[in-house]
Amino acid sequence: MLRKLSPFWLDAGLFVLLLATLLSASADLFSHSFIHVALGLLLCIVTLFHLGLHWNWIKNSRQRYDRLPKRARSNVWLNRGLFCNYVLCGSVGLAARAMPFPFHLHVFLGVIHVCMAALVIVLQVLHISRHWQWITAMARKRIAL
Repeated sequence: MLRKLSPFWLDAGLFVLLLATLLSASADLFSHSFIHVALGLLLCIVTLFHLGLHWNWIKNSRQRYDRLPKRARSNVWLNRGLFCNYVLCGSVGLAARAMPFPFHLHVFLGVIHVCMAALVIVLQVLHISRHWQWITAMARKRIAL
């Protein structure tokens, strides 16, 4: 099933979902509507599909790490850092929102969540910039610019 998905459209949807999740954070903070939480969970699910599409690269880069070019090795570390930060950011955010902690602990976890989200954004910008040639080439091909 994953082979039939277009990586370009899945990645474009993932980017839009990330933006929607980020933009919904302030509204969710004041309204307590859980839109940000729902979008964050959906972001995690779609990210798993993204990882599934790239699983061969992940597996091969792990097996051949010593023989990879320097740029590919730095991509491995960037991707690992991005994955770990997504998982930690989501876990801390979900704990801050869903667990019955005292108010001051909710605030503390919220601050940690926001700091980790900022790091996710920085790493995501680096990830996108590393793949910018592929993104623009696929956009031209798929959208016929």
